[in-house]
Amino acid sequence: MKKYLIVLSIIIFGNSFSQEELTLEQAIEYGINNSRDIAIAKNSEKIIKNTNHLGATGMLPMVSVSSGYNGSVNNSELEFNSFLDFGGDMDSNINANKAQSSNMSSSINLNFRLFNGFSGIYTLNKFKKQNTIANENTRSQIESRIIEIIQQYYDLLNKENIYNTFKKTYNISEVRYQQALDRYNTGSVSKLELLNVEVNLNQDKINMEEAMINVKSSRLNISLLLGVPEDSFSIKHEFQFNNGINLENILNQTYANNTSILISQLNYAIAQDELKLSKASFSPTINLFSSYSYNNMQSETSFISKQSDNGIVAGLSLEIPIFSANMKRKNFQNAKINLESKNYSLEEIKETIKIAVTNTYYQYMEGLNNLELLKKNLQTIEKTADISKELYDFGQLSNLEYRESQILLDQAQINYISKLSQTKIQEYIMYQLSGQLQSK
Repeated sequence: MKKYLIVLSIIIFGNSFSQEELTLEQAIEYGINNSRDIAIAKNSEKIIKNTNHLGATGMLPMVSVSSGYNGSVNNSELEFNSFLDFGGDMDSNINANKAQSSNMSSSINLNFRLFNGFSGIYTLNKFKKQNTIANENTRSQIESRIIEIIQQYYDLLNKENIYNTFKKTYNISEVRYQQALDRYNTGSVSKLELLNVEVNLNQDKINMEEAMINVKSSRLNISLLLGVPEDSFSIKHEFQFNNGINLENILNQTYANNTSILISQLNYAIAQDELKLSKASFSPTINLFSSYSYNNMQSETSFISKQSDNGIVAGLSLEIPIFSANMKRKNFQNAKINLESKNYSLEEIKETIKIAVTNTYYQYMEGLNNLELLKKNLQTIEKTADISKELYDFGQLSNLEYRESQILLDQAQINYISKLSQTKIQEYIMYQLSGQLQSK
């Protein structure tokens, strides 16, 4: 039995010793590196960049090589018209058994669009903006995952603090129950008062166990989010706030760095490129084409038994659009409408983000002010609880009055702890909206 207890102690000690104290920055690093969603977003970004390249704009020449060979063996009967006279003793009927013929050809071809209304340049500009949008989409995915990690990190931190509060209260209630039991045995308190103390003790145990369940649930959630084992880490219980945030500065950062605004601006710029492309469709198109070819033909039944040709062909082609069933004109009109819609969308997103940043800023500043008040209240209630404990120990305070002071202290501690987490999350959301999250 003793050996078993020793081994169990070693295992427990080993597990606790192997835990890594996980800072928020380390948690974010684990979460990003182990996120499949971010890996998918990065792959999508690569696909877009592979699709949007210079060759897809039509600005590079197209070169192709073709080659072919065919051969045949035939039995042929040839009968010439009577008016054909080949002289000599040549018969007008010829039988050719297993006559062979072959044809071999090879060519290299070049096609290059010299002019198409500068649509290639407009397409290239469009591709560059689409590649940038892909970058911003990936950044947006990373920022969303960071905020998710931050919320879960502080949720666990909050629940652990609440558990520690209830655990401390339970320990106090255990001592109080033992005191009440001793007083009951000496006849100092009634059976009713002892039962009330016991009820309080049981309730505190329920609160502590429920808080522990909440801690385990939150720990499972964050371990899944980070991609690390549930028992491999502990988190740091510390809070530092930025008191120097200015609304005007944060709004300027938002207009310059917010992913939603940047993507909307890029979509508006792409709509401008698409309008230019629709205009370019009315322009003539000039193409250069050239090829070098080689042919070799052999036949045992034709007048020419062998023929070889090789040479170069080059030229220009001009295509002028005259009428296309009004499709180009309609496309141009749609491009103008789309540009107008993108402008409306950009203004709407700017206004929405501005309101979100402003609200978050005031919530954050109010949170900081409330934290000061909650901290003062907590300090006052802690002093009151200490006085209540002394009075209870001397029998000058009833069990009910002491219990009320204890409940008041618990609620004050929980309110302060919860406000700490909420305010810190608000700070990081403000960084996300202003595009500064990854730099923080």
